[in-house]
Amino acid sequence: MPTETFFNLPKEKRELIISAAMQEFAQANYNTASINQICKQSKIPKGSFYQYFSDKLDLYVYIMTLAIETKIKFFASALNELPTLPLSEQIRILFLKGVEFAKAHPLYSALGEQFSKEDYEPAKSAVIKEGDKESESFFLHMIQKAKDKGEIDRNVDSLAFSLLLQSMNTTINQYMLQQFGDASYERHEQDIRQFVDSLLVIIFNGVGSRKNKSPVEEHYEKQT
Repeated sequence: MPTETFFNLPKEKRELIISAAMQEFAQANYNTASINQICKQSKIPKGSFYQYFSDKLDLYVYIMTLAIETKIKFFASALNELPTLPLSEQIRILFLKGVEFAKAHPLYSALGEQFSKEDYEPAKSAVIKEGDKESESFFLHMIQKAKDKGEIDRNVDSLAFSLLLQSMNTTINQYMLQQFGDASYERHEQDIRQFVDSLLVIIFNGVGSRKNKSPVEEHYEKQT
């Protein structure tokens, strides 16, 4: 986390540093990203940088966490408009909203796409750890509401289910990278729709052989 000195800076100065860092990390992987370039773009001496952040990793995790928080707020706002939808459909909408988020916040989208290709494990693990903290409470709230409405069994382990839902994002990114070489929600919207639907059928209906289709399967077939 940034130091108190950073938070004591004028808002305009903080935002300039954040913007410069986002631009740099959106176009370069962790090891290639330059602190010198960030300092140059934000017009601060390099010595001042280390008064604000302990090192590059500290800044990187902070910047990526800001992006995650913004995305979660965007999703929460969208779901607040659709409180009566079943949990499976809310989750489906979350991932489709990823396309809308990418269009509304292209810099955050670029950060996410660059992160999906990040190969420096210490940086990637640190961001995932912080991101999981942010998204876990979000999904736990959704799950509890679904339990209260009787949509899912109250005996379902909420934390385990939350972790499974969080893992969907990683699974989708891996699929997009393998299929297309990038994880752009905007460029591959239709493929994401189909892949999300297939994952939701597995999560909510299992993989056992059944003669009759479940209501969730029938719903998704009508959507495609």
